Amino acid sequence: MRKRCLILAVLGLVAVFGGRGLLLAASAGTADAAEPSGVPALEKGQERAAIVFGAGLNADGQPSALLRDRVRAAETLLRRRQVDLLLMTGANPTEDYNEPSAMRRLAMADGIPADRIAVDYGGRRSWDSCKRARAVFGIERGIVVSNDFHRARIVVLCRSAGITVDGAVGTPTGRYPLRKRASWNGRELMASWRGAVDAWIRQPSVPVGGPPIDPYDPCAVQRSLSPQDRAATPRSPAGC
Repeated sequence: MRKRCLILAVLGLVAVFGGRGLLLAASAGTADAAEPSGVPALEKGQERAAIVFGAGLNADGQPSALLRDRVRAAETLLRRRQVDLLLMTGANPTEDYNEPSAMRRLAMADGIPADRIAVDYGGRRSWDSCKRARAVFGIERGIVVSNDFHRARIVVLCRSAGITVDGAVGTPTGRYPLRKRASWNGRELMASWRGAVDAWIRQPSVPVGGPPIDPYDPCAVQRSLSPQDRAATPRSPAGC
């Protein structure tokens, strides 16, 4: 009886924590891009994007505190020349709920030029964001940007999607209330097995397709924007 209980307990722990453990092991050794020495600055002719994942909006449509942390971490990478482009990716299920647009507005308000920001409205899930970054936007090398509890999953997913992940930023959440941190980590435990299956078994197609977009072509990026985002751009790129 005791042996059976022990086996059941072990199986229960594996069921709860196994997916998370696999992702942490697979992402171990990924450079911490938040440290200036973690990922070298780009050399002339190199391209590397920061792929910034959505994290919810407040009731007024502004980025949540978690999302602000992510966007501002990505801005730091751009200013340090560790990346030369920000790809904002997130959910856009309705006209009134648009994570990438809110992320773009925040970065522009912080002084990031519009031509350094590309927007992916089809990032409904983390896998979708990684897959579309490679298949639609042609990102070959990148730094993935999220929060600490989400870091391992996006490293694994984006590598599985064909992106060379030179580094990752998992912005710290220690300053947030324990109740919130427990909720985020609990959800991540549940999402980890699905992430592992997506990365190593299924590699599913994404529900939102679309033609290729060159994120380094200001005119292509301008054409890819929603009418609202186009209107919010200070001026159109010359010649578009």
